[in-house]
Amino acid sequence: MKRLGSFLDGIYGFDGMSCFLLAVSVILNLLTGLWPSQAVNNVNLISYLPLLWCIFRVFSHNYEKREQENEKFLHMIRPICENVIEKREEKAEAKLFRFFKCPLCKQKLRVPKGKGKVEITCPKCGNKFIKKA
Repeated sequence: MKRLGSFLDGIYGFDGMSCFLLAVSVILNLLTGLWPSQAVNNVNLISYLPLLWCIFRVFSHNYEKREQENEKFLHMIRPICENVIEKREEKAEAKLFRFFKCPLCKQKLRVPKGKGKVEITCPKCGNKFIKKA
């Protein structure tokens, strides 16, 4: 029991990439479980690869390598997450505001709803254009 405890003391543990790999494995297993086909069962074996990779990462003792992998993963996934958060905020504000893009610089602009035709001045480039809010 003492040997198991000393082994678990130095493990890396869960991080963003490990959670993502675990979620991918679970989703693939659920999807392949819904199709009763031999071809899909072969794919089911592939769905265990992210799970094995996740287990390897969680029980790894090489902190530096796992942190570098996680940083690369987070750097790749950050634009997707920011886009999802931005769309969610825009949807929440859609009741109060209209959103436009500046024709010149493509800056996203927010204008209160119900004001009729308004002249919008882009704060980034100074371009003026008229839209119905």
